[in-house]
Amino acid sequence: MLALWSWVIVTVILFRVLRPAGALVACLLGAYLLLPTRTSFDLPLMPTLNKHSLPAIVATVMTATVAAGVQRPRPAGAEGAGRILPGWFPGNIWIRLLFLVAVLSVGLSALVNNDTLVYGPTVRRGLGPYDAGSMVLAMAVTLLPFLLGRKMLADETGRRVLLWGLCLSASAYAFLALFEVRMSPQLNMMVYGFRPSAWIQHLRGNGYRPLVFLEHGLRLGIFLTMATLVACGLSRIDRRRRIVCLLAAAWLFGTLVLSKNLGALAIGLLLVPVALFLSTRLQIVAAAVLAGTVLFYPLLRSADLIPVDQVVGLFEKYSSANRIGSLNYRLKNEDILLDKAMQRPALGWSTFARNRVFDPKTGRDISVTDGVWVIVIGESGLIGYMAQFGLLTVPILLLVRRPRQVEPSTALLALALVANLADMIPNSSLTPISWLIAGTLAGRLEQARAPAAATAGPPSDPPARNRPPRLRGGQAAEEEPPLPAMRATPYTRQTTLHSRSRRG
Repeated sequence: MLALWSWVIVTVILFRVLRPAGALVACLLGAYLLLPTRTSFDLPLMPTLNKHSLPAIVATVMTATVAAGVQRPRPAGAEGAGRILPGWFPGNIWIRLLFLVAVLSVGLSALVNNDTLVYGPTVRRGLGPYDAGSMVLAMAVTLLPFLLGRKMLADETGRRVLLWGLCLSASAYAFLALFEVRMSPQLNMMVYGFRPSAWIQHLRGNGYRPLVFLEHGLRLGIFLTMATLVACGLSRIDRRRRIVCLLAAAWLFGTLVLSKNLGALAIGLLLVPVALFLSTRLQIVAAAVLAGTVLFYPLLRSADLIPVDQVVGLFEKYSSANRIGSLNYRLKNEDILLDKAMQRPALGWSTFARNRVFDPKTGRDISVTDGVWVIVIGESGLIGYMAQFGLLTVPILLLVRRPRQVEPSTALLALALVANLADMIPNSSLTPISWLIAGTLAGRLEQARAPAAATAGPPSDPPARNRPPRLRGGQAAEEEPPLPAMRATPYTRQTTLHSRSRRG
């Protein structure tokens, strides 16, 4: 609890020392990687304050303070200084609609699940307005990183800050991961005094699967995959640091291999060549194809259009018997959970384990929820699923409409996000970093319009036809040539003198 509440002070210091974009990335990334899991503080009528929600709330307060201190809009060409988008809600109509549905659908799901479920001795109570309000507030807090990324990281400067933050933090985190590969996953026990998950889940073959301070080793694996993709892409974006980025990519990929995360490694092997060799246009197209597949995965799975048998057969050739058994077990649980979700397809069964499958006689829970998609569709139905996964995928699908106008940094963030999305099919790896990247891409959709809107002044009355404008002495004023565009620099005495000299 001391570490959790100390992060409030850390966040304030970060926003006072660093620029807003860097402070935001450092705050959310640092909290995700360093704070303890399963440590929370509950208040009445408030969402649970933990390593995900508390840093986001404090970062929102600091961002609002920084945004309120901006006195004048930046010029249209001032990307180097970093720009804050106006407003808090997405400007794109589709993203705004998905955001509202994602927040409200969890409350509606609670309101329609007011019946009590009885499975032998196991009873799941009905939900009411109090639960609905609490869930709406919790979902709004969950989506705060999305809003922060959209507001603070939409321009090229913000996107590069996020990319370098992912690359550098993962490169440093790899040292801790390799320590646990050799010495066993014990850093969380050494620092915080408890294990976040069962010990047996981190035994793989003759070694260990590290997790450091994350909830599970699977989350560490996909984080390393995303960082590897980012390092590979940065080697093409930043030519001056090409060798450094390639070395970082090799370092991260080697750590990923040693971490014994087969699924994350497979995703990395699929997407690393895309980040290294394909053009920006083909990268965003590939990202959009994968994003669309994830968005419609439940429909494809229900229609038996996903080659499940072929995937299992591939695993049987190149994997161990334990991994094959784990995959078959997950697929079996997905089937029974999807069957129950389709009993209430619109808004689902809501929370408090109502979406799980219980034995009708003994009341024993006979299901295991692993993939994010099956959890969301079971709790919020198809409406909630399309809204939440729409926020994660629709920005990429909208960007692909004009692939030639997409910047390399945008395409690289899209690749990192779809790697995370692909891992959400078998695993529960939806994190604040996922929402932060998605919000950054959503802000990119607005940044083309925002500069013109920010710099446009109030309309002035046009001069009368065939009459030149006059000065106070009745003399006709000569038309002055337009002043050249000035760089985005702070308003100083030098710029004042320069403007006066130009005007005579």
